[in-house]
Amino acid sequence: MARTTGDPAKRQKCIARIKFWRRSRVGSDITLGILKYKVVSNKSQRFQFSKINAFLRRAVRDDYRYSGSFQEAIKPVLIIAQIFALMPVRGIGSKLAEDLTFAWSSARTYYALAMMISFGITSGYIVAFMTNISFDFDSVETMVFYGSIFLISMSFLQLATRWPAIAQEWQAVETKLPPLRLGKERRSLAHHIKMITLVATTCSLVEHLLSMTSTMTYSVACPRWPGHPVDNFLYFNFATVFHFVDYSTFLGLLGKVINVLSTFAWNFNDIFVMAVSVALASRFRHLNDYMQREARSATTVDYWMQCRVNFRNLCKLCQVVDDGISTITLLCFSNNLYFICGKILKSMQTKPSASHTMYFWFSLTYLLGRTLVLSLYSSSINDESKRPLRIFRMVPREYWCDEESQDRASILFRKSNLLLFILAQTLFRGGAYGHGGIDGHEVLSSDAWRCHFGGRNYRDLRAYSATVQQGGNDGVYL
Repeated sequence: MARTTGDPAKRQKCIARIKFWRRSRVGSDITLGILKYKVVSNKSQRFQFSKINAFLRRAVRDDYRYSGSFQEAIKPVLIIAQIFALMPVRGIGSKLAEDLTFAWSSARTYYALAMMISFGITSGYIVAFMTNISFDFDSVETMVFYGSIFLISMSFLQLATRWPAIAQEWQAVETKLPPLRLGKERRSLAHHIKMITLVATTCSLVEHLLSMTSTMTYSVACPRWPGHPVDNFLYFNFATVFHFVDYSTFLGLLGKVINVLSTFAWNFNDIFVMAVSVALASRFRHLNDYMQREARSATTVDYWMQCRVNFRNLCKLCQVVDDGISTITLLCFSNNLYFICGKILKSMQTKPSASHTMYFWFSLTYLLGRTLVLSLYSSSINDESKRPLRIFRMVPREYWCDEESQDRASILFRKSNLLLFILAQTLFRGGAYGHGGIDGHEVLSSDAWRCHFGGRNYRDLRAYSATVQQGGNDGVYL
């Protein structure tokens, strides 16, 4: 081969230029291999780029379709919960329950723990103020408010550790139910929960703004530091704590943040219970509508057997959910009952200004309406669980089979006796018949241990079992 002549410096520049253009050829196998090797070798960059691409990608048609699942419907409620330092669960943006996880080392958990500690410290200062400085109804009411917020935050943190398992159990039950046929049916649950969240959050915001207005009116009329309206407002907003701690602007702003989070967390407690109640009632309603469409037509034994299995799964799901949110439900109803009684007691007092009057009556109206709606939504689960008994009466005699008798007995046994529905029904029964105080607790204790089947009262399940067996049935299948 002929020897290359010319300037060595120019020859090196030409060789470097040729190598550069060879490396820039994306279509070459060597370049693709290098690129693949670099992408796989850096897992952290690949994860970050995938998250950025998933966030910036253009929405497709599937993103706007509703699947009708509970995880999809409860997503906005969980997002609001995490804003208020509740339910620190990861993966709430996914439509699948398998993506939900809980970790103590996540930022959401640290945020929830920090606010829970803040609620606890605030409650401790208020208890010290109540026991050492002023023991009156207002200080007790403030102590009950922040103490309940502290318990609510603890209950939601405990629920967050169990929520992924509850959501997976819920999803497993949903997959066995009859499929939702129409798009209206698939999006009805999500729209219903969104409307509940929107209305309740808006009312809570209006209530808090009226509360701020009344506090501003008081701080202007009786300023602690004339010429400093912001400091006066922040001081009177957290006056019980600043009785023990020296005031500063930073602590005043921190106290206002705690006050805002505690107010919305107190209202969110009812929103969450309402959302869960609506979702459970919708699942029973979906199964009932499915059975009612086929009740008067020719059906098989397998059809009613599958319906009984679905109903049994829904009852088990109710028990699982009730075990998870029983403390939250008890705090929810007890708080509403206490503050309703407290506001009714204050209704005869003269209000110092028009802003105080507007805030008081709006707060009382909103509290009564919220408790009423919560009780109706909670009791709707029990109403839907009893609806199959009316559907069975629609089945013609020639299509009646033993499986339907077993379904009816199973439904009678599984009539809802959960704490959520007992509290809701007792609240209305006590209000309708004038029960109060000890009488209301007597109604609650008696209803908790009485089983109502077919319009007759049985003190335990053995009495009803003996009645069923005397009627000629083979037994009750749970």
